[in-house]
Amino acid sequence: MIKDNVIAWFSKWQICPEDLLFVLDRMSPEQMKNYLEKQAEESEKKPKELIGTWKDYLGMASKLGMDVKDPIIYRVRKLEKRHNELVQLMIEKKLDIKAEEITEKFPGIENVCENLRKYEYSDHTFKILAPRNIKDILEEGEELQHCIIGKDTYFARMAKQESYLLFLRKKNAPQKPYYTLEVEPDGTVRQKRTYFDRQNPDIKQAEKFLLRWQKQLSRKLNKEDKILALKSRDLRKREIEDLREKKVKVNGFGFTGKLLADILEEDLMENAA
Repeated sequence: MIKDNVIAWFSKWQICPEDLLFVLDRMSPEQMKNYLEKQAEESEKKPKELIGTWKDYLGMASKLGMDVKDPIIYRVRKLEKRHNELVQLMIEKKLDIKAEEITEKFPGIENVCENLRKYEYSDHTFKILAPRNIKDILEEGEELQHCIIGKDTYFARMAKQESYLLFLRKKNAPQKPYYTLEVEPDGTVRQKRTYFDRQNPDIKQAEKFLLRWQKQLSRKLNKEDKILALKSRDLRKREIEDLREKKVKVNGFGFTGKLLADILEEDLMENAA
């Protein structure tokens, strides 16, 4: 039996029985009403909107191996807060799996990351940080939503030490992704990209810092670094020539119809130190 006031409440919020099939085997209609009512009081969302959050939360909980038949799980006290926590856990799990796949595909790449500390540098405004592992790079790409996420190209280059990925940060916010740099072993900067593969006007100020970084880095380079740098330069020149011959164009934000070879050459900052 379902009480009239319960039916009236579901009717008021236009909630159909089909909307709650995902939890109907664990809770009575009255319990679901009371739960949604309480969550709505703590949230700016209406009960019907919270159903999607609830379903999504339980779906993630199941994928993370949690016991979704346990009342503590399926009737969690702060639904939206817990939902957002699981979103973050899912991202981390996805990145862990991706990092393992990359490490298996490119053996030795983790060792490359561990040996990049000499590339770190800072002044009063900016800071260059080296990733400690592949997951650091994936987190950077996830935050800035640029091409690192979907391509193995950069990891292949790192594995053979053709180029490295470094993080340009603001000194007063060292944990917040700002620009990702692709650099050659001698500090030549191939690319510098922020959110959605863009460059903003603020990169001009950072370029002055990058010139100082290149100059001090030159004093740290050993014979092996210099040999790797020569190979990297040759590979980069050949790649740009090939792209120019094929007339490869870019259709991304701000670059529509522009030759990729031109974009890469404009972005290049060779280490003249």
